[in-house]
Amino acid sequence: MSTAAAGYLRASKTPWYSLLSILPLAALYEALALLVNWDSAAELRNGADVLLRQTLALFGLNTPYLLGALLAAAIAAAWLWQRRASGSSRVSGTYLLLMLAESLLWGGFLLISLSVADQLLMLPTSDQVLRTAFLAVGAGIYEEGVFRLLLVSALGTFFRRALDWQRPIAWGLAVTVAAVLFALFHYVGPAGELFGWNSFGYRCVAGVILGLLFIFRGFGITVYAHTFYNLMVLGITTVN
Repeated sequence: MSTAAAGYLRASKTPWYSLLSILPLAALYEALALLVNWDSAAELRNGADVLLRQTLALFGLNTPYLLGALLAAAIAAAWLWQRRASGSSRVSGTYLLLMLAESLLWGGFLLISLSVADQLLMLPTSDQVLRTAFLAVGAGIYEEGVFRLLLVSALGTFFRRALDWQRPIAWGLAVTVAAVLFALFHYVGPAGELFGWNSFGYRCVAGVILGLLFIFRGFGITVYAHTFYNLMVLGITTVN
């Protein structure tokens, strides 16, 4: 492997590049939120976004812009970590573009992997393209944030350090548990779908693929892969 390729693979997986890369996507999600909810009596949000907000509200942290502030704080922390780890926080535009291209390829891989199902999954149904696109972008950011960044990381660390399990077993089980919970999440709440074993099984497969992608390629690429997959499904269903 060339030095340039190894440098990209290493850098693109870091928290600094991962969090910085999703900043435009988070801004797009909030812009779409304004458009979608402009004349709506009840605010529409991605389910994982709502889950995070409700969890924070339990601790009295229900400021509307809190998640944005937390993202900014996380980016600042990643910047400091990058400066300390490598002595530089320089950002390569080429790396960011390569991350987008790689994510698009992984999104296509996910689409092909799940195309054998009788329905394409992970995209909330809606008659309005804008509303569905909004939810698709939110799913990429918040579902990956909850089920991969938080849950896989927490479970993998617990199994590895607290239980002293071998790395493949610890992280493999973490990915599997998070994938099952990710699948079940789509059937919870008033907006949840009716449970079906076929859709549950394919969502578990999708969760495992995304979990492995998170471990081997990092958070940013996983977020964009999930988002690109959702938007591909939206394009296909809209054309059809």
